[in-house]
Amino acid sequence: MKHTILAIAITAVMANTAFAAESEGITLDNGVTVKPTLATGLKYDDNIFSSATDEKSSAIVNVDPAINFSLNDGINQYSLDIGINSGTYLSSSDDNYIDGNVAFTSHLEPSSKHRFDITLMANKVTEPRGTGLAEGLGDDVSEPLEYVDQTVALTYEFGALSTAARIAFDAKYYNKSYNNFTTVTQFNDFDSVKLGSTFFYNTHASTDLFVEVSRDAIRYQHVAVDTTSKSSDDYRALVGVKWEATALTSGTAKLGYQEKDFTESGRENFSGLSWQAGVQWQPLTYSTISFDTARAARDTDSVGDYIDATSFSLAWMHDWNQDLSSNVSASFTNEDYSGVIRTDDITTFSASVNYVFTRWLEASAYVELSSKDSTVEDLTFDKSMIGLNFIFSM
Repeated sequence: MKHTILAIAITAVMANTAFAAESEGITLDNGVTVKPTLATGLKYDDNIFSSATDEKSSAIVNVDPAINFSLNDGINQYSLDIGINSGTYLSSSDDNYIDGNVAFTSHLEPSSKHRFDITLMANKVTEPRGTGLAEGLGDDVSEPLEYVDQTVALTYEFGALSTAARIAFDAKYYNKSYNNFTTVTQFNDFDSVKLGSTFFYNTHASTDLFVEVSRDAIRYQHVAVDTTSKSSDDYRALVGVKWEATALTSGTAKLGYQEKDFTESGRENFSGLSWQAGVQWQPLTYSTISFDTARAARDTDSVGDYIDATSFSLAWMHDWNQDLSSNVSASFTNEDYSGVIRTDDITTFSASVNYVFTRWLEASAYVELSSKDSTVEDLTFDKSMIGLNFIFSM
């Protein structure tokens, strides 16, 4: 109880400090706009290690400062984001973390027929105990796992938006490397090089039809003794539609074929149906219902060759007035592991109420419930969180 009171006090001090800093984003003489923000909050997690038994709970204080630099000349856009995420566990100091991220994005249109999108991103991430590689281990691991990742992505699109046909080419490099417990975690360090292309056909009825093909070369840097490399080539060919056909609905849906071929024998390849869809229905200007679903084979962090994952989610966002809004969402994911006998079902539910006090202060109260059922008994758990967040902007 004393820890909870302390957390509330810390959050209140931060709130009072931010109240005094009432200003807008600053636009410099060169046109660059600078927007600092501070997100801070307190939450209570009744199962911080996602354990099947002997659950441990803790209050957690989050402090996440960030700053954005942006430049928009009406056609070309540039954005630089720098942020720090920190968490203080009041009942488990070994799980405290400080993470960071930096991201640069730009959209360039040298002419009406040529468009470029560039993304450069780097993150330092803490993987909470009981998740990822430490799934099911809980406090058997002395501290959370940490990794860094980098992303470099480029998209070039040719064709005027007013014409019937356009074509885009994509290239993406991704790298992930763990920093601690390397005798175990090194076997999940990998690089990925993805190349793809998408052909768009504009029906001139607020609808684009498209064909998307890609190859993702995933290469793991180390292989454990007496095991086979998880390196693979992931091929996908999808057809899809993107529409804003009416004032009520918009969305994107694509369906096709995926083939995941491992570079070494001894692992089971995947071939089959893959899809991704998202639909937004807005029956009222202040109310939106969203539905999302996806199915694909992806790499596993732990056992097995790959995970055949299918997911569904439903969300309702409603503005009660210009200051008060709410969000309710539910999701279900089925994960079928290849190469081992294991199937997981993950169900989540979340609800939040958001209130804008002033232009520079927004608050939200939320609850998150999650449940995991698994054929591996030790991986079954229930978790609930309740929290309060404040976002201060300038």
